[in-house]
Amino acid sequence: MKRGLGAAMLLLALTGCGGTAPAASEAGVTVTDCAGKNVTFPQAPRRVVVLDGYAAQSMVRLGLGDRITAVGFTKPFSVEKGPIKAELARLTVLTADSMPTTELVAAQRPDLVLTSASTFGGAPGSPKESDLSTMDAKGLAACVPGGPLTTLAPTYDFLLRIGKVFRVETRAEQLVAELKTREQAVTAKAGAGPKPTVLILPDNPVAGQPVPTSSPSTIPSAVVTAAGGQNVFADVTGTRVQVSPEKIVERDPQIIVVVTDYSFAKLKGQALVDSIRANPLLANTSAVRSGRVLSVSQYLTQFPSPLNVDALEQVAAGLHP
Repeated sequence: MKRGLGAAMLLLALTGCGGTAPAASEAGVTVTDCAGKNVTFPQAPRRVVVLDGYAAQSMVRLGLGDRITAVGFTKPFSVEKGPIKAELARLTVLTADSMPTTELVAAQRPDLVLTSASTFGGAPGSPKESDLSTMDAKGLAACVPGGPLTTLAPTYDFLLRIGKVFRVETRAEQLVAELKTREQAVTAKAGAGPKPTVLILPDNPVAGQPVPTSSPSTIPSAVVTAAGGQNVFADVTGTRVQVSPEKIVERDPQIIVVVTDYSFAKLKGQALVDSIRANPLLANTSAVRSGRVLSVSQYLTQFPSPLNVDALEQVAAGLHP
C-alpha cells in the first residue's frame, strides 16, 4: 500500500494545527452506533477498510489517511481539489464504482470497517453487521436520523465520532468548528431573505412514471433548507420518495435543484440539467419558466461528508444570487 511523503506531511500539518496523533498506549473509548448500541475500541484502529469515498474524505481531512488499508466506491474523489485529492489518489482501491464485497473486505483483515451510510449491507454484496463479527472487525457508520433535517448535524456527528475512535478529538473539533462557521455564514445570510420552494430532482421525469425526489430526512434536503429554501415535498416521509409529474406541476416549485451523477440517471452533469430544462412535463413550473434550474453533484450531497458544506455554499449562491 502506497503512503508516501504527502500523507506524512499532511498528518504533521494537522497535528501542528491542534490535532493529536494516536498514542502508542491508549485507554479504551466508547462510541454509540446508529442503533444506539455502545461500541468500545480498546485502541485506535490501524487497518481500516473504508467502503465509500465519502467516508475516506472525512478520514483524510482528519489526518488519518495512513490508517486506510483500502477503499471502495471512489467516485466522490472526482469533485476533490488540491492536496486532499492527491492524498486520496494514493489510497489502495478495492472497487472504484461500487462498495466492495464482503470477500474483498475480509481479505484485507481490517480491525475497522467504515462507511458514510447509516447501515451496513445496504449495497449488494457489501458486508453486513454479522459479516463484520465474522471478520473480527468493528464497524462505524454515519448516522442520519429518520426525521426532518434542517442542518448538517449528521456530518458533524460522524466526524466527531471518528475523531474519538482514533484519539484525534481536538482535530475533529477544529474541523467541525470550521465547517459550522461556514454553514452559519450561509444560514445567517439566507435567513434575512425569502425562502423559495425547491424541487430536488436526481433524474429527468418521464411521462407516466413516478419521479424520484428527496424527502426532508435526507442530506440534499438539509442542504436546501440550510441554504434558505423550502423542500416543495417537505411533507413526505421516508428516504426513497417518488411523486407524480402532475403533483410536481400542482406544487409549482420556484426553483429546481438537480442532483447530478447518480448511476441510475441516463444523463450526467450538465447534460442532465439541460434535459430537465427542456422537459415538457416541467415547462409550466415557475422554476423552468424563470430559468431557475440549478445543479449540485451527488458526490457533495448524498452522504455525510465535509464536502456537504461545499454543496451548501453552492446551492445557497443559486437560491440567493
